[in-house]
Amino acid sequence: MRDVRDRDLPQDPAADPREAVAEALLAADGAFVSGEALSRRTGVSRTAIWKHVKALEAQGFVIESVPRLGHRLKSAPDEARPLLVRRYLAPGIVLGRAGVWVDEIDSTNRLANAYAQSGAPHGFFVAAGRQTGGRGRRGRAWFSPAGGLWFSLVLTRPLPLRRAPELTLLASVAVRRAIAKSAQVAPDIKWPNDLLLHGRKLCGILAEIRAEGEMVERAVIGIGINVNIPGEAFPEDLVVRATSLLAETGRTISLPALCAEVCNAFDPLYHRLVEHGEGFARVMDEWTASCATLGQWVRVDTPRGVLEGQASSVDETGALELILADGQRVRVHTGEELFSD
Repeated sequence: MRDVRDRDLPQDPAADPREAVAEALLAADGAFVSGEALSRRTGVSRTAIWKHVKALEAQGFVIESVPRLGHRLKSAPDEARPLLVRRYLAPGIVLGRAGVWVDEIDSTNRLANAYAQSGAPHGFFVAAGRQTGGRGRRGRAWFSPAGGLWFSLVLTRPLPLRRAPELTLLASVAVRRAIAKSAQVAPDIKWPNDLLLHGRKLCGILAEIRAEGEMVERAVIGIGINVNIPGEAFPEDLVVRATSLLAETGRTISLPALCAEVCNAFDPLYHRLVEHGEGFARVMDEWTASCATLGQWVRVDTPRGVLEGQASSVDETGALELILADGQRVRVHTGEELFSD
């Protein structure tokens, strides 16, 4: 499929008549909607309605069309399309209200950054069916096939740069809450940006920050969750290190519902951080109780080199305290845990 490039960004990504037709059919909750009523609601001709219905069917929507009755939606694709995600958002939630969906993209973070540069509003998100160039920390490739939840959120509220590391920590708590609610399993958190299930990687979070002086101008938070991916689909080099909700529970999880639950959980945490200065400290006990890193002997790749020691605790800023072999205590504000024993 043709990749979406920066020059292809529409002026108003929500201004799609097909989406308006789908919204009207979704609002009917399984009832028939006449072509005339759809035309009035969407502002397009009845002839165009028929074309949009056929286009939606090509995208995976199952629509029944009956003469003199109209059209009704029988099922929608299990995809994190904005119009489907919005159905599950709680009142007052800003994150996830507007966004775009692409079947395939190199990286949702790249496209989200392009939208952010073009003036996308706070809370805008980019979701994809699959990523061909998904990436984790330090540019590592991220296996992103169909069946996973791959999306990036644009955050534009001013935030002191010193508080930026808390974004990933808050996002990990939000994702953990969303997974626990949607799949009835509670992953462990691995400092600073992964979630594990039974010791294997389930989710990765990547924050990209744009700063102006001592303030964060905007941030893009990329979230990748292995959801409905069969265990046998993982490459041989990943099968012992990664897992999915389907592989662990045997159940498929609604992707738009899970995406919305992440937004429902993350939105208030982010709001309290930027509006009231209540960040990681507010959820530190919850984060600590679910952290798989604390108490382990770890090696951490930091900007000042690799440090090795026992992960002792985290402070209210999310910095990890290591007790080195010589007994020295060192706080690490950013880095990557290489392994734990």
